[in-house]
Amino acid sequence: MKVTISTYLLMRLKELNVNHLFGIPGDYVLPFFDELIDQPHGVQHVLTRNELNGSYAADGYSRENGFGAMAVTFGVGSLSCTNAVAGAYADDSPMIVIAGAPTVEVINTPTEKLLHHVVGTDFDFNLRVFSNFTVGSKRLEKQSTAAYEIDNLLRKSIQAKKPVYLEIPYDIQTQLVDAPDHPLDSMLNQSSKTNMTKALKDAYEIISNSKTRSIVTGHLLKRERMIDEGLTLVDRLNACVSTTFVCKMGDFDAHPNSVGTFLGTTSQDYTVDMMTNADVAIGLGMTYNEFDTGVFSSTMGNNQDVIWIRQNYVEINGKRYDEVYLREFLPKLNQIVMDIPKGELEIADKRKFVFERKDKFVATDADITIDRLFVQFANYLKPNDMVYGDTGGHINGSQAEFPAGTQFEGCGNWGSLGAGFGIYVGANMANEEKSARSVCISGEGAFTMTGQELATLIEHKKDLALFVLDNAGYGAERAIKPGKHRSYNDIAVWKYEKLGEALGGTEGVDIHSYVVKTEADMQKVFDQLETPKGVNIVRIMLDPNDSAEFNIKFSGALKH
Repeated sequence: MKVTISTYLLMRLKELNVNHLFGIPGDYVLPFFDELIDQPHGVQHVLTRNELNGSYAADGYSRENGFGAMAVTFGVGSLSCTNAVAGAYADDSPMIVIAGAPTVEVINTPTEKLLHHVVGTDFDFNLRVFSNFTVGSKRLEKQSTAAYEIDNLLRKSIQAKKPVYLEIPYDIQTQLVDAPDHPLDSMLNQSSKTNMTKALKDAYEIISNSKTRSIVTGHLLKRERMIDEGLTLVDRLNACVSTTFVCKMGDFDAHPNSVGTFLGTTSQDYTVDMMTNADVAIGLGMTYNEFDTGVFSSTMGNNQDVIWIRQNYVEINGKRYDEVYLREFLPKLNQIVMDIPKGELEIADKRKFVFERKDKFVATDADITIDRLFVQFANYLKPNDMVYGDTGGHINGSQAEFPAGTQFEGCGNWGSLGAGFGIYVGANMANEEKSARSVCISGEGAFTMTGQELATLIEHKKDLALFVLDNAGYGAERAIKPGKHRSYNDIAVWKYEKLGEALGGTEGVDIHSYVVKTEADMQKVFDQLETPKGVNIVRIMLDPNDSAEFNIKFSGALKH
């Protein structure tokens, strides 16, 4: 059977669990969009409000479903995606940006004509731009090799857990190729047998000679679908465990061996002690990024043995074993440690999170504060909730105790304002198969960056609870210079609770809006949103100078 090159690509994306493709049309990519809409490949188009937001959404879709996709036109479309794609690269989300382009003849014919959407006469400009923050930046120019090049580019993204960029010239988009006659072979990189053996031997020796163990878990566990393997390691070693900022996983928060959220020396004192005073510390799927290490203040491994298990290498006490992959190493490690006696561990009744569930209080008529608000959030969340945060919401939410199964992501180490809400939009499209309760906590400064995507959630009739923290400005930046007023941290205040109707919803039908000023107001809303129906927008009024103690401590560490 023959299919167009566009349909071939869409069929491959469907194999990768891409049931929704985000996209903004434009003249150079219209043949692809016609194939997207007309052909029976099983991929549904989701029209976002701009290309940046759509690319954030593709990242969020990838975090939930394993792969994401965004389609745009040449130049103005593709270059609008760059910030979100760089974020997906930074936080290890496999996705593809598909860009239409002028015809092959136009691209390869020298000219002085200044075509629209083209930077001067440089048709390769976009390819070079994307080559800096993808693992593959490619243009299809031959029908005979198109299928091979598509498969190879998708493999690179899957293998590295990073984004890729694909340009398809206008006339190539509808040329015919053979339909896929076998599933896409990801050809996942295989570990070096020699290095794997050595790494396992050295890890086994260190662990078997230890009495106390600590494990800190990172976002690569989720990207590689290895959370259960991580829990197995915690149990078999009887290690204390903490989770991190970029991807906070409730399974580890709720584990009996949990000692909180680890962000270097900005963590709770007990968390730091347990993580850094064990005989051996294991960094499990955690990258060496600024936020997860508490602005590189972590002392893990300074006075203890340390094993770092990254995506594609293992490092033990400074010795690196390349081409040893997390997805292969962790199951093997779980097997060989079965005969090692469980470690010594006694979890003390000390504070492990800034905002703990046991801090639950009877709500009063006092004005809401961040310190009290996030205790309420900790008690509002249920097992297996899908929770996303943006800047202030993510920073403070990372310090709350989460129930089992809940996973908390958002702006990540890339830290782009607005990314968290844009990513959340895509996660909601992926959530159709899971039906998890959907929650977003966003600072209003971040929300104003991508808030028009509220229209997408309303259009697709999502059930969710969106909490907008309104302190009339950039609270995270205010905390960097506390007590010092700066006009650049103040923003024009919107009536966030009114946006639902402006963006296409009907109050009381598919949207519901709330304004919260007191603890009692907040508790009443939480009770009403036990099972959110429709898009619920909750504007939480906060004092502009209110900031959690942790946020001040963390922001202080960010001072340059």
